[in-house]
Amino acid sequence: MHMQLLLIDMNDSNRWSRFFAIASVILLFTSVTTPSIAFEPSANPDFGSNSRDYWPTEGWLNTTPEEQGMSSNRLQEMIDHIAEEDLDVHSVIVIRHGYIVLEEYPDPWQGVSRTQSFNGTHYLYSTTKSFSSCLIGLAIDNGYIDNTSQTMLSFFPNHTIAHLDERKERVTLRDLLTMRSGLPWDETSAPFNSPENDVYQLNFNSSGGVQYVLDLPMEYEPDEVWHYNTGASHLLSGIIQETTGISTLDFAEEHLFDPLGIDPFYWQTDRLGVYYGGFDLQLRPLDMAKFGYLFLNNGTWDGEQVLSSSWANESTSTVTTLSGQRGYAYQWWTMPDLGVYYTAGLYGQYIFVSPEDDLVAVFTSGYGSDDPDENPSMFRNYILDAVTDRQADLPLDFLLPVVVIVVPVLVVVGVVLRIRSNRLQT
Repeated sequence: MHMQLLLIDMNDSNRWSRFFAIASVILLFTSVTTPSIAFEPSANPDFGSNSRDYWPTEGWLNTTPEEQGMSSNRLQEMIDHIAEEDLDVHSVIVIRHGYIVLEEYPDPWQGVSRTQSFNGTHYLYSTTKSFSSCLIGLAIDNGYIDNTSQTMLSFFPNHTIAHLDERKERVTLRDLLTMRSGLPWDETSAPFNSPENDVYQLNFNSSGGVQYVLDLPMEYEPDEVWHYNTGASHLLSGIIQETTGISTLDFAEEHLFDPLGIDPFYWQTDRLGVYYGGFDLQLRPLDMAKFGYLFLNNGTWDGEQVLSSSWANESTSTVTTLSGQRGYAYQWWTMPDLGVYYTAGLYGQYIFVSPEDDLVAVFTSGYGSDDPDENPSMFRNYILDAVTDRQADLPLDFLLPVVVIVVPVLVVVGVVLRIRSNRLQT
């Protein structure tokens, strides 16, 4: 009886030793070959312009969320949250695979004086900046601008520039696009209606907004410090006007608004007739979604390459990482942890684009200056969470620590059992 138990114990030990050895090898192999991505779409991996069955030039089509792999219950929970918290959200639109799955106007009249325009349009505020970036790309595509390495001053040969130094001479178009020009800017220390606010000067300075920005003394080396600068965005509009010979609005209408079927549209100018590059474009929310959809499709629209795919990708790729969840590209904000890029405007105006989920979302709002802007968190926690056909994967940065701890333990246990087995055999 004792001998029988001994043989069983020995067999078990050998079996467990082999098991732990094999498990160690499998875990080690998995840690090396597992891709470092948090989520991977499991359905319709061929997202893009070639797989579209229609284009929303004349209007969007609607389906249920479930038809496009999203949860209507989760999206409804977001609408309920907006109502329960009395959030000043005017519109929220979600588009997946090119179809509207949610179009709601929870409270279109709160904060109207701050944000609503007329004829159904909405002030975009700083979401305008992303449109200005797009127009720069279109000017490059059409040969009006050579590249983003051109210097800022080369676009304004007829201007006499104050505070001129070698740093200002080195500022490039790319520096303006990325908010790394080195020019000073302050639009937060004083109210917008105060002459101490740079946005006020952009509006009312007698020399015009472009000249006002060009005359500012340099604060940093170019491409050294990220500093949010609406004046730099206004220079983009000035560059469009200088290089194309027509107004920024006329250029946008010909090369962007008309191809996408965006209408109506309104835009305002500074005192010298230059359209504001950093704010005051006015569009309908459904047309805002078309702009996001153009980028989602890498610049393609209904068989035409409206915007080069290289610009669509370059201009929305993170240049400056501000935090794990926030970065900045060419007048676009980014969520580096999610592969999302988005526009952002004062009082809650957003266009979110998630290429991985083939999704565009739009918010327009009338938040007050003291109200919490929950739109980015609602996009993360409700809209992205409503996607049901996304396959979760453990990221490499999670697996590696686990493997580092588990594999040595398994090896040690295997060795101990092997030694014990050898002893029992003797």
